[in-house]
Amino acid sequence: MHTTTWRTIREAVTHHPGALYCADGLHRSRHWLQAEEGRVSPDQFYIWSSGILASCYAIPHTAVHRTYATWEILCGAPIEHLIQRAPQPQRESASAELASVRARLSAEATDTLAVVTPGCVFPGITLPQDVDSDALHTLARQVEVQARELGLPVVEFGNVRDDTAAGQVLHKTLQTRGYTAVTVGADAILDTSPYANLDAYFASFRAHRRNVLRRERRLFLDTHPTVRVDGPDGLTADLASLQLDRYRRYGHEADTGAVHDRFARAARIPGLKVLRADAVAQPPSATAPQPLGFIAFYEDRRTHRILTRLGAFGDRSAAVYFNIAYYELLSHAVQVGGMRIHYGDSTYLAKTLRGCELARLTSYFRADDDVLHNVLTQAGRLRTALEEQQLTQTTEGGSPVES
Repeated sequence: MHTTTWRTIREAVTHHPGALYCADGLHRSRHWLQAEEGRVSPDQFYIWSSGILASCYAIPHTAVHRTYATWEILCGAPIEHLIQRAPQPQRESASAELASVRARLSAEATDTLAVVTPGCVFPGITLPQDVDSDALHTLARQVEVQARELGLPVVEFGNVRDDTAAGQVLHKTLQTRGYTAVTVGADAILDTSPYANLDAYFASFRAHRRNVLRRERRLFLDTHPTVRVDGPDGLTADLASLQLDRYRRYGHEADTGAVHDRFARAARIPGLKVLRADAVAQPPSATAPQPLGFIAFYEDRRTHRILTRLGAFGDRSAAVYFNIAYYELLSHAVQVGGMRIHYGDSTYLAKTLRGCELARLTSYFRADDDVLHNVLTQAGRLRTALEEQQLTQTTEGGSPVES
């Protein structure tokens, strides 16, 4: 089977127009991948083989962008946060296990070629519905060759899902090739198709939960906010300051220039919408709106998905957050019709309590060096155990995790 590697997505589609013919959503479009070039890594590679396109990013251990860094995933802040949420006896044993892994796994050993789709929780491979394992083996082999040529000891396939038949084939292929599977979270998905309006959504919950949601709605509406949905020009300077504050509150390295860069990249992808809420101007004579918060998202009408992308909230009350990110966005989705909102990972309980289902996300890691691979496997077992516990605790008595 013939494989080809390009450095830019523009080069790929120019020399092989069919490289994206089976794109399974906006997130795998030329516009999306091109907008992301240079953000995650200065070096990206697109490998095409038998109708499958992989987007690969060289992630050295010194990379500023840490989302797809192997050491960060297996030994960094995400697992520290999981340990903090674990029961006290388990917290002590997990901390000891993490210390053991860190003693054996240096960040310098984990330079990675990551196969991902930046900016969303979907895998870094464009999969045709009828993909076969031989084609996937060929592609994975070429990714591994590319990693060796770059001197990168770890290969990562991030955010593999099993909610499609093609995704399940990818799981089996990577397992067969000796990759270590690591649960890294779940995508929270709210299917808005059953609801004719927001009242119908509220009515779908049991009495106590319904009262809680309606109370949140009243608290928001009683402040008489203005809400509107804009296009890409809605990513204005006042929202950039909100976004920067949110990044910093959650420990992300960012500055004003980085946020404006994120906004500019997001605006280059078709389908961007910006839902914002503004408080009543104080004093009443003021002309500039006072943003309560916003959420930016993409409408992918071909796949009936809404992909949330950016968002921040100046008023940190729960009512403001849930009304902008859920109730107002749901109202918009209902008007569009038949949309599934993808909220991504984290804060599972808040999402499942508002009707989201969880689709498990698995990242796969492989190293040619047996010693390094064994340590990656040990670290992966710890992260998986903690993530699965969080998912089980969230979904007991609530929404199931798709598997």
